[in-house]
Amino acid sequence: MGKLKLILLLSIIVVLASSCSTGMNAFKHGDYYKACYEAIDKLKSSPNNKKAIYVLTNAYPLAKQNSLRTIENTIMGDEPDKYDIQVGQYENLNALANAIYHCPRALEIIPHPAEYINELTTAKQNAADRAYTLGSRALSTGNMYEARNAFRLFNNCNNYVRGYKDVLNKMAEARYAGTLRVIVERPITSRNLQYNADFFYNNLLGDMKRATVGKFVRFYTYDEANQENMRNPHQTIRLDFEQFTLGNIRESTKVEDFKKDSVVVGTVKVDGKTYNSYNTVTGKLTTNTRELISNGVLDLTIINTQNNGVLEDRKFPGTYVWAIHWATYNGDDRALPSHKRKHLGINPSMIPPSPQDMFVGFTTPIYKDVVNYVQMYYRNEQ
Repeated sequence: MGKLKLILLLSIIVVLASSCSTGMNAFKHGDYYKACYEAIDKLKSSPNNKKAIYVLTNAYPLAKQNSLRTIENTIMGDEPDKYDIQVGQYENLNALANAIYHCPRALEIIPHPAEYINELTTAKQNAADRAYTLGSRALSTGNMYEARNAFRLFNNCNNYVRGYKDVLNKMAEARYAGTLRVIVERPITSRNLQYNADFFYNNLLGDMKRATVGKFVRFYTYDEANQENMRNPHQTIRLDFEQFTLGNIRESTKVEDFKKDSVVVGTVKVDGKTYNSYNTVTGKLTTNTRELISNGVLDLTIINTQNNGVLEDRKFPGTYVWAIHWATYNGDDRALPSHKRKHLGINPSMIPPSPQDMFVGFTTPIYKDVVNYVQMYYRNEQ
């Protein structure tokens, strides 16, 4: 109990220490915004805290001064992100003013926190103009990777000024131009298993798409590509179950001997008294196993459609084993442990899975491996 109390006491001390911050430490390290926010938070619960009053009184002018100096420096320069920096600084200043307005004691200390609403609007407009211009320039190069940069610039533009010019159309154009377009071919198998192969393909394609959401890569069926009148896919993924066997039979038998000592096997009379008679009992358990084994290999080939060159060729093996066990026992029942009885009385003529089910069984681990592989292969398309 003493140890528990000590732990509880230490926890309370830690919580109190974290909640008692007045911003002084941040102020000493020159982090003036953090110092202001911590001081404001402290003043909400302790309006007369001297340290918090001191910190806010001195940190606010410095936070404001540093932001305005940063803005002034960007005005003098011509960096591509100058307006982004201005937007960020004005947003910081306005957010801090808002925090002060929502703390009565802080508002007494800083009665007129500066707000820069018009300046922020102008900075956002300038940032949108600059992002749109740079995005249009990048998109015009016709380069896939520049198109991706253009998409990000147009997205920034739209964040600054919603619906700026035709930026939404530009985003769609840049997204398409920057996306790696990949045709995924449907695997072909024997006719009686094509339904299962199609099921495998449809689910695999869906998971491949979900695994690359947000990336600049898109997977198409041939039908989807035709619907978009796509004439220039970048890659093709070929899926081929190049070898598979369904339902190979493997049978085995295992014989185990069991014995148990000191088992009551009867009674004896000695001097007119009856006593238990003990002996060792034995038995033999024969366990039969029949296995149906299905396995195969999916060959995945990624082809550059511009020159028909092979970019990747990977093989994904899969195995599925269906098994039935049945057993017979000869001997004294008491010699057989309870955990060895589970296969007694099982009918060995149980109907095995269909070839379709066996196909699904061995493709299940392949499916997972392929999705993981595709996610890793296209991880840099972002």
